[in-house]
Amino acid sequence: MTKNPKGKRIIINILILLFLVGGTTAAILYAKGYRPNIKEGSLQGSGLLNVTSYPKSARVIINDKLTTVTDDKLYLYPATYNIKIEKDGFHPWTKSVPLKSELVSNADARLFPIINATSPLTFYQVGNAALNSDGTKIAYVLTKSPVDTANGLYIHTLSGNFLSSQYTQITDNATKDFTKALLIWSPDSTQILAVFTEKTKTIEKISSAILLSTKGMNNIKTISDVTLRLPLIISQWQDEYAKINVPNLALCPKFLSEILTSKATNVFFSPDKEKIFYTAISDLNLPTNEIGKALPNINATPETRNLTKDKTYVYDLKEGTNYIVASASNSADLKKIIITGADATPSASVATLKQLKAQTESYTVGNVSWYSNSRQLIITNADGVNIVDYDGLNMTNITYVQALSGFAVSNQDGSRLILLTNINQKADTYNLISFDLK
Repeated sequence: MTKNPKGKRIIINILILLFLVGGTTAAILYAKGYRPNIKEGSLQGSGLLNVTSYPKSARVIINDKLTTVTDDKLYLYPATYNIKIEKDGFHPWTKSVPLKSELVSNADARLFPIINATSPLTFYQVGNAALNSDGTKIAYVLTKSPVDTANGLYIHTLSGNFLSSQYTQITDNATKDFTKALLIWSPDSTQILAVFTEKTKTIEKISSAILLSTKGMNNIKTISDVTLRLPLIISQWQDEYAKINVPNLALCPKFLSEILTSKATNVFFSPDKEKIFYTAISDLNLPTNEIGKALPNINATPETRNLTKDKTYVYDLKEGTNYIVASASNSADLKKIIITGADATPSASVATLKQLKAQTESYTVGNVSWYSNSRQLIITNADGVNIVDYDGLNMTNITYVQALSGFAVSNQDGSRLILLTNINQKADTYNLISFDLK
């Protein structure tokens, strides 16, 4: 019997080819999440669960079983999983997340400390506070300082590092009581309009107005009254806001843009411009979520597409999803109308000026404002100050103290929450207090 080396080589080459093809196929299936199911004796597709948190190294409990720590990626068979992310000293975060074969699902938790370290940003007494257009600066009026010249209007620049915070005094209180002024930031944050009013039994009138630079000390004795110039100032600032709002509205689907401009009030874009909260002024229905249908995977929290008058909602521009903010409430006196153009002949009235102020200060028209990461909302209510996920889940109480006039804002990196509140002082004494969220 003779050997056939040529035939042997062919067989070996075929086996090598089959091995390579089989190995490549197995690698591709493995990368897609397919795993052997020993119980059923089959190869079953799995989904990838990406669990992340801030702070990191939090425990991940899936279906009541401690599974891993953040940040981690897990391949799991398709199903809906109850996920709890917890860390000692922080409020836990929970969510039900469905996994689909060959798709990635995310569980991204922002954990907030149970006990917050607090630091005063001001001392003595703050009687008025206003946030600028991009949320980076606070104007406030300091009073009751033992040094008379230290009383006045200040600018506090927010930053991630508490030690690098900056304070600039721009007026004193010698000739004007700025605690009684309506403080309105210009859209570019270079000026503050201080408007003084007087009330009669039926109306509130403007008595005087001055325009202040935010870059340094202003000499109140030499600054001219700008009451007669108010229509021009209002028109110019309306035009600047229109240049901001119109491009933002262009990012929205047509139906949503129409709702935000004519069928909603209190419209506020998130810092990253990817989400919007708004209040419906009538009952209406949103169309089917075509954006969500086109995406392989979206947030699984149930949507609310039937809008109810006076209820507040969050719309996610990336996923086309819409969620009700059940804990939201709105001011009965002031409702923000989004500015898309300057009035030809603007009225220099208190109402018009309050509309300018409301363009960036959401706490003046309701109890909701954006947390700096655009994934949570700040809610002020009878329980104090809370932070909730944009889809309405994981309401977390930060503090039970009340914020004066709802003034509760986060700094840019979200490491601090700044409240105008009263802690360990007389009942009528308020200061800016920083709450550590790290």
